[in-house]
Amino acid sequence: MDSPLNIPVYEESMLSIRSPTLSSKLRLMKSAGKRTIDGEIKWKSGVLDRKYECPSCNGYLRFPIQFEDCGHFVCSGCLPDILRYSQIECQNGCGIKFEKRFFERHNVEDCPKRSITCEFCQTTILHEEEILHLNVCTEFRVPCPNHCTQQDIPRGQMQNHLDNECLKQELSCPFADCGCEFKAERMLITKHIKESPGIHLNMTGKTISIQKKLLQVHDERMQEQKKWIELLAKKANASEKSCGSQLIWKIDSYQEKLMEAKSGKKPTIFSPPFLTSRHGYKLACSACLYGDGKAKGKYLSLFICVCRGEYDSLLVWPFSHRVKLSLLDQCEDPDNCRHINYFVKPNICKENKPFLGRPIGERNASFGAQKFTDLETLSTLDYIKDNTIYIKVEIDNEDMIII
Repeated sequence: MDSPLNIPVYEESMLSIRSPTLSSKLRLMKSAGKRTIDGEIKWKSGVLDRKYECPSCNGYLRFPIQFEDCGHFVCSGCLPDILRYSQIECQNGCGIKFEKRFFERHNVEDCPKRSITCEFCQTTILHEEEILHLNVCTEFRVPCPNHCTQQDIPRGQMQNHLDNECLKQELSCPFADCGCEFKAERMLITKHIKESPGIHLNMTGKTISIQKKLLQVHDERMQEQKKWIELLAKKANASEKSCGSQLIWKIDSYQEKLMEAKSGKKPTIFSPPFLTSRHGYKLACSACLYGDGKAKGKYLSLFICVCRGEYDSLLVWPFSHRVKLSLLDQCEDPDNCRHINYFVKPNICKENKPFLGRPIGERNASFGAQKFTDLETLSTLDYIKDNTIYIKVEIDNEDMIII
């Protein structure tokens, strides 16, 4: 063995390493050009000074490297082993610390949080969740619960196996809805059907008879509900027509009603009553198709009258809101329609109380336009179409108090 005295150690040739981690960087302190004054190997009582002893191999330092964090020196040849035995923490987050030399084995075999592939469904999962996954994996092979010949069935196909394939699956008779209570394994059900055609036919006939009676009852109830729906629709339609600030009055069979007015049989006709709002004034429109008074035989006369309503005690009297009466042109082109309009602004005075005051009887006296439009104009354009005319009444509710 070579004498330590023949192996010089150069303090000025030592390398420096900052930390014992894998990312440590080596730094050459100074080039080893020559010995320093204190470069001689130090011995104490025939023993090598511990300053020059490698803590890894316990021999004298050979091409020493210094760890800057702690100041210790090691042989450059010992450094790889030291790094291999240094502690590192699992990169998968399992919290386990181990020597670097075991990294590959831990990452491949030991780490509970390592990624693995399910051999059945090929899904990537964590190793620690493998058991939980296998309990729900649709491709994991499980035996038939009925212990039939098929014992290696993917979990996701088990229900289909039980419903359509398993010979030991207990089934109800296909005529169960008709009253048959027989239950048996699949192979016996077929035998039961072949042996009991008369019984099943009788059950089926009774079931059809019962269903027919139930169908008749349901049909009767449906007809009743249909009548109720139609009635409610009519009421809703009537409510919509009667509640609002306007009325569109359709007067059909115009020529016949005009002849009745001309003969004096029925000189005046009235519209359905309507409300100016849900709880507003109750009004009605009247028309003298052959004219009224001095306008008779020459003009169409239109009037408005205030009727007695449910909410009169809550309203402001006398009635003072402007009324617009219109004869609608039924031209197919809306841009060319020429409606005939007439505005009535109630004059609030003592003399007009019978017209505008709170009604005492069913309705007040009518007010409006005695000479609304002459009968010759009425027969032009499209005011009369399909023997029908339309009268529109609008109430100005801008200053009206809505209850």
